[in-house]
Amino acid sequence: MWTGRSILAGAGALFMGAVLGVEVAGFAELAAPAPVPPDGPGMTLLVTPFLVCFGGPFVLVASLLVVLPTASAARWASARFTGRDVWGWVPIVAVAPVTAGVAAFGITRHPGPPLALSWPAGAVLLTGAALLARDAALHGGRLRRILGYGALAAVAVFGIGATVFATGLVTEYRPPQVDATQLVGNWTDGEGGTLRLAADGTARAEALTDHDWAVEPGAVAEAGKYRCTGRGTWSYEPGDSTTWQQSVRLDIEGCSFAGDFDGWRISGTSDRPELNREYGDLDSPDWYTLTR
Repeated sequence: MWTGRSILAGAGALFMGAVLGVEVAGFAELAAPAPVPPDGPGMTLLVTPFLVCFGGPFVLVASLLVVLPTASAARWASARFTGRDVWGWVPIVAVAPVTAGVAAFGITRHPGPPLALSWPAGAVLLTGAALLARDAALHGGRLRRILGYGALAAVAVFGIGATVFATGLVTEYRPPQVDATQLVGNWTDGEGGTLRLAADGTARAEALTDHDWAVEPGAVAEAGKYRCTGRGTWSYEPGDSTTWQQSVRLDIEGCSFAGDFDGWRISGTSDRPELNREYGDLDSPDWYTLTR
């Protein structure tokens, strides 16, 4: 089982699985509500060189540490309980490491829909990689076939996804078109913070989280320490061409919202709009969201 061909087969399967995963996630992003335009499936073309350069060593290590042990454990369990080498034990054994990985990630991160989807996706990926590594160990090299069929699958996924959106079976998300009168009222962050936008252009914040201070080096995690309260003004910016460019500008004494280049982005739906402020890492930002 532990041969160079099986290691490469497992690594190739993981690599193509990652490419397909990025592609599917790109199409899913097109339909998901968000404060900023998604990268879409075109991101696959941009990240593929990165995956080749930096993901190559990673998938080789993952093949050695996860894929081949899974295939070996499945062969042992099959021989132990059935007396034969049956491939059907691979998906059964693959459940254990995937469950452990998802559980560990869930403990350190906030659970949510992406985490729930990662379990079946991880199980399918590990099962496929282990089966292909097993097949390579028993019958010879499979790397070219894996990469070839993987490339065809990527083309098929792109074609199906493009067709689904082009025919209207799935609608690409766009923020709702709003005006200033629709934004007047009370907004909340769901954690005790509120924002009141008045029709005369005045605003009042009560215990809104000021992330500009909360993410500074040396910041401490004390509830309420980085909450701001104050009065000020607000204005609505309709944008130039698309609803993605709509924003709300806030200038509130005691809060660091003044001078935000992009303001508060508008997302949600026409019935339930949302205000979103970006904070944290510019390459992978978090969003502070207010709803009504």
